[in-house]
Amino acid sequence: MKRDSFPALTIIVLIFGVAALLQSTMGGHKTNGCLWDNDSLAAEARNSPGITKVITGRFDRFPDLYYQVRLDRVKDEVVDSPDDLEMYDNAGVACDRLNRHDDAIEWMAQKRIVLDRLTAEGSDVSEHEYRYLANLGTFYIHRWLGAHADRSDLNDVERSRELIAAAIESNPDAHFGRERYQLLAIDWILTDWNELPLPGLLQVIVRNESGERISVDGFPSKSLEKAGYSDAVEGLSGLITLGAAWESVDIFNALSRALSDQGDAVVAALAQMRVDELLNTGHQSLSKNFEKSNPLGLSKNSAMSTMESYFMRARAEADGWVARRNFFITEQLALGLHPDTHPDFWDDWEETTSPPRIPLSSGYLHLPTIALIGIILLSGFLIFRVLKRLRTPAV
Repeated sequence: MKRDSFPALTIIVLIFGVAALLQSTMGGHKTNGCLWDNDSLAAEARNSPGITKVITGRFDRFPDLYYQVRLDRVKDEVVDSPDDLEMYDNAGVACDRLNRHDDAIEWMAQKRIVLDRLTAEGSDVSEHEYRYLANLGTFYIHRWLGAHADRSDLNDVERSRELIAAAIESNPDAHFGRERYQLLAIDWILTDWNELPLPGLLQVIVRNESGERISVDGFPSKSLEKAGYSDAVEGLSGLITLGAAWESVDIFNALSRALSDQGDAVVAALAQMRVDELLNTGHQSLSKNFEKSNPLGLSKNSAMSTMESYFMRARAEADGWVARRNFFITEQLALGLHPDTHPDFWDDWEETTSPPRIPLSSGYLHLPTIALIGIILLSGFLIFRVLKRLRTPAV
């Protein structure tokens, strides 16, 4: 290789490195949930929203009518096709979304009867055995939460834990293993969580093989990754987008800590802003000893003000997007259309807005961004040196 070709080759390698780093830095985390119905399957097929959309609420939050229409149709169709096991999931999840938790549990009882019969006939229903356990476990914990989280009666919580644990044992790789975060949240509830400073959920998560808690303080400490929970952000996000945690102070608080633990300071601050928003609108933690996560010691400054401005704009855009999308859905439902039965349901939907770009304030640059800036500066210096040599006359 000629001597003069080395700097040029170095520059090419660095350019590709910058491009790759940009992709990893700006890309979003993918999420998965714990409820199983047509919507959860579709979300996995198309990839779920990135983490900033999860925090700001720019993901499908369907109106009640969407689930009521689905439920009404399934009630009729299941009579003619009682062996179609997905119908029981769709009906159960629809009832759960409509806060009819007793009905949701009853739909799983009906599915249990069909599962037992098909098993006796020699059919392979292992996938639906798993879905039955995962859905029923979720319905029980949602019923308990819907009944004002009464700690004097934990029967539903204990039943939920039993079912979710069985679901994980039945199919540990389903939903890419995200059910374990639902199980950990249930374990946190069953622990004396009034004595745990929040995010107590992560204090339950981070344990070594001896059962000792591992501190998650510091920036970034990578404690979750070291403990085998490198996908904590993904799992907690799944509880928000496809579970029932969009209005959970505790899950967003834990998400903020998980984000800072892996070094995502900007997004950790956004998650904490969502916690503040929930608290300011009357939502509460399940713990009487609730303490907001502030692992970075964030204080009020110009950088924080910039992020708060972005958060408010992003939340407004997200809520507007959801409102327009649900208006479109309602109009389509009035015409007798539903995504379950009409593949062209979304053909006339048009995106009219887009989320604001997240500002990369110098007060919140995280490690990949710092590395990116260093590579860009180095690339510029090398380019300058090469151009200077090319302009220098040969002797």
